[in-house]
Amino acid sequence: MKTNNKWLITATGIAMSCIIFLACNKENSGNAAIPAGKSQLSIFMMDDPVPFTKVLIDIKQIAVKIDTSAHHADADDSLHQWKDDYRGCHNGNSTIWDTLSITPGVYDLLKLRNGTDTLLTSSLVANGKVLQVKITLGTNNTVYTDSVTSFPLNLIGSSNSFIINVRREDVSVVTNSQFKLWFDFNLSKSVFYINGKYWLRPWITVFNDMAKPKLEGRVLPEGAAGFVTVFNASDTSYALPWDGGYYQVRGLAAGTYSIYFKGWHGYKDTTISNVTVAASGVSKAPVVTLHK
Repeated sequence: MKTNNKWLITATGIAMSCIIFLACNKENSGNAAIPAGKSQLSIFMMDDPVPFTKVLIDIKQIAVKIDTSAHHADADDSLHQWKDDYRGCHNGNSTIWDTLSITPGVYDLLKLRNGTDTLLTSSLVANGKVLQVKITLGTNNTVYTDSVTSFPLNLIGSSNSFIINVRREDVSVVTNSQFKLWFDFNLSKSVFYINGKYWLRPWITVFNDMAKPKLEGRVLPEGAAGFVTVFNASDTSYALPWDGGYYQVRGLAAGTYSIYFKGWHGYKDTTISNVTVAASGVSKAPVVTLHK
């Protein structure tokens, strides 16, 4: 999850992310379970922390827009060529919307953090290049400020659907017939507290988790830190420590960061600086002990 603010853990600053994994097969000769002319699309969702006990999102439908005349893994596919295809394909007859097979329902996003995810769908779609994803929400969206107090999360605007564009550089190429893609559903820019009500206007960015580095660390004693904020001048991400104080942040850019630990249960807030995140792989932050 990304924002340009150091600390957004307020009634109007909430952070979470959806991660979507796309496995799109151009050729199916190696997989008898996938019919000719089809690809397999799997979507997983995960969450960054929020200052609530529950965040319930009502997902009704997911569809993808596909250019059936193009393929992600063409041998001569370059980033520049893909961008040209992307600009020109929207008005052509080769683009279709394909609705995925999902189990509609309400998902508690606070059960999904620090890399934990849940499978939303594994569907067969037409061969081609995924251009956009459209997510349709229901009206049963809710936030809990404690274990019993809940508030409706109202959708802003007249539409309950929103669209995310997919760019070539955001796609992780596993093989020439398999691709992965991750979406970050940034609720720090999506949820607003206005006139005593919570409002939702989805803001989603996309990143390539295979290419982006990760940061792992630990804060002690267990239960001392409520939130962990990893930030520099241009980037901010959040984590919520698991049991044992372990946390992980995904989707970072390489660079030098500070880490802010929000103390709970009487423990003092603490910030450490000059934590280096390498350009790839998993970087380790120093173990931090909070004090009362």
